[in-house]
Amino acid sequence: MKGNEMNDPLAQFRKKPFGTAAQTPPPTGSDEYMAFDAKDKVARLKIRRANDPTRSPGYNYLLDIVYDGPFGTNFVLVFTFMMVFVRGRNLQNVVMALETGTADFIQEFDSDRWQVPKDDKAPFIESIMVSLQQSGPSFSESENGKKTVH
Repeated sequence: MKGNEMNDPLAQFRKKPFGTAAQTPPPTGSDEYMAFDAKDKVARLKIRRANDPTRSPGYNYLLDIVYDGPFGTNFVLVFTFMMVFVRGRNLQNVVMALETGTADFIQEFDSDRWQVPKDDKAPFIESIMVSLQQSGPSFSESENGKKTVH
């Protein structure tokens, strides 16, 4: 034990000031495609599209989730300022994680990054389309056909 830790049995559990502990490097991305991941505590949902910017809206702005029940082929996330249309297969677990607010990210399959998953029962997101409210800003050409930020 280090000097301070001998006097303080809880020192190992206390937060370290920024810059004093070795920082863990950010994840570099998986070699295999994952349609989503879930965590216990999530404030924002990362929406990763293949060729567009990632969006990260807060769960507190999510008003509704519209989905096709047991079929698991599509769902729509209705936020106060945008709608997110998702198509794929085996999406039931993705919807469940979204309903409980534990989905950390959803991501569209990108054939330039990953091979098609071998597991036919795994969740697979073929497409994610974002539709912004008319008065909201746009940061992507594919969202409204313009290249500039309003």
